[in-house]
Amino acid sequence: MSNILSLSLNDLSTRALGRRVHHRRDDPGIPLCVKLEGAILRTGTTGELALALVRRRPWMIFALLRWLFLGTAEFRKRVAERSALDPAGLPYRRPFLAFLRREAAGGRDIFLVTRARSSVARAIANHLGLFSDIIEIEHDETPRGETIAKVLCARFGSGDFDFAGHGHIDIPVWRTARRSVIVAPSPQLLKNHMWNSQTADVLCPDDRGSGRYIDALHPRRWIKNLLIFIPLLDAASRSDARFVVGAYLAFCAYCLVASAGYIANDLVDLRADRRHVIKHRRVFASGRLSIARGFSLALGLLCAGLGLSFFLSPLLAGWMLVYLALSLNYSLWIKKTLVIDIFALVALAMHRVLTGFIIAGAAPSFWLLLFTGFFFFGLAMLARYGELKSSRFSGTRLATRARAYRPGDHDILASFGLAGGYLSALILALYVLTPEARAAFRSPQLLWLLCPLLLYWISRVWIHARRGRVPEDPILFALKDTASFPVALASAGIFLLAAFVRLPAHPFV
Repeated sequence: MSNILSLSLNDLSTRALGRRVHHRRDDPGIPLCVKLEGAILRTGTTGELALALVRRRPWMIFALLRWLFLGTAEFRKRVAERSALDPAGLPYRRPFLAFLRREAAGGRDIFLVTRARSSVARAIANHLGLFSDIIEIEHDETPRGETIAKVLCARFGSGDFDFAGHGHIDIPVWRTARRSVIVAPSPQLLKNHMWNSQTADVLCPDDRGSGRYIDALHPRRWIKNLLIFIPLLDAASRSDARFVVGAYLAFCAYCLVASAGYIANDLVDLRADRRHVIKHRRVFASGRLSIARGFSLALGLLCAGLGLSFFLSPLLAGWMLVYLALSLNYSLWIKKTLVIDIFALVALAMHRVLTGFIIAGAAPSFWLLLFTGFFFFGLAMLARYGELKSSRFSGTRLATRARAYRPGDHDILASFGLAGGYLSALILALYVLTPEARAAFRSPQLLWLLCPLLLYWISRVWIHARRGRVPEDPILFALKDTASFPVALASAGIFLLAAFVRLPAHPFV
C-alpha cells in the first residue's frame, strides 16, 4: 500500500490504462465503488448535521461559526459528535439507487466511499442495505480526488475497480478506475477532454438548472414588499419624488433581506419540507442547491440588503435588522407556538407598512394600521388553516408549520380568519367618512366600491381553502387564481379614481 500511495496520479492512470484491456466490461467480479456525497446523496452530510443541530439547539449557530475557523476536518468532527442524522429523511438519487440494487442483485460487491464520519456513513449504509463495506477517506493536505484515487488503488489495484462519482473533483479517481459511472454530470464535466479516450456510463441527468438560485429567493413573495408604498395614500407623499425614489430603493433592499430570511427559513424547515406533498420540490429540500451554497447566498443577500438600507438611512438599516431578528425567531421557534405565530406573521406584514412611513418621515394613520392589522390577521389565519388542511395529504403534522394546531382546530381558525377579513372591510367603510380620507383622496366615497370587492375575494379564498386548494401562502394562491387578478386590477382602478378624480357634488354623498 505504501508503494501505491507514493506513486503519482499520472503513474496510476497509466497503470489503469493497461489494466482496462484485461477486463470484460460486464465482469461482476470487478467491485463498484460509489461516492456518497453527490452520487448517492444530493446533499452533503456535514451540512445536514449542522442544520439538525441548529434545529434542536438554535443557539449552537454561534458555535458553528466559531468552529469554521478551526478547519474543515475539525468542523466535521465537532458537528458529527454533537448531532444525529436521520438517514430516511435525506434526498437520495432514486434512479441511481435502482441501478445499485440491480448491480447488487447480480452478485456485485458495492463499496461506499465517503469522507463523512464513521457513525454517519454506517447509519446511511445500514438504511440502504446495499454495500459490502465502507471506505472512509481521511482528511489530508492532498486534493480530495487524488486522495480517493490512491486509497482505492491501494485496496483494489489501479484499473481493477469501477467508480461512480459526480463532479470535477472525481476526475482523478475516474482516471485510475477501470470504468467510470458519472451521476448527474454538469455539461462542463461532459466536455472534459478525458472522455475522448475513456468510456463512461452516464446516469441521472443533471436537474439542477440555472433557475435554482432564482427559485431559492422566492421572488413571488416580493409582492408583499409593495406594502412599503402605502404612504402614497397620502397626497403629500404622492407628489414627493424623493420619497418615490427612496421607497423604490427600500423596496429593493427589503426584497434582498426578505429573501435571505426565506432561505434561512427553508433551511430550518428542510426536514419538514421533504415530507410535504408540495414543498419537497423546493431547491434545498430536493437537493438541487446545496446547504453550503444556500448559506453563502443568504449571507450575500443580507449584506447587500443591509448595505443598501444603510445607504438610505442608518435608522432604516437598524429597522431591517429588527425584521431579520423577528424572521429568524419565527423560523426557529415562534412558528411552533399556538396563536403567537399568527401575531408574528402580522408583525412581519406590519413591519413592511411601517418601513414605508420611515422612508416618508411621517406617522401612519390609525385607520391604516387598524385595517392592515385585521386584514393580515385574517390572512395569517388562512395560512395556518391551509397548512393544517394540506397536512393530511402528507400523513403527518411534522410536514407543516402548523405543528401547534390539531385537525379539530379547522373551524375555529376559519371563524377567526373570516372575522379578521370582514372586520377589515368594515374598517375601510368607516374610514371613508373620516377627515383623514377627505384629506388624502379627492373622491373618498369611491373607496366604498372596494368593500364588496374585498368581501368577495375574502369569501372566495376561504371557500377554496375549505376545499383544500390553498395549501400554502394565500398571496401565492392569489397570484395563480384566475379571479384574483381582475379583483386586484379593479381595486387599483378604484383607488386611482378616488385619489385623482374629483366627482361632482351630489346631495346624497
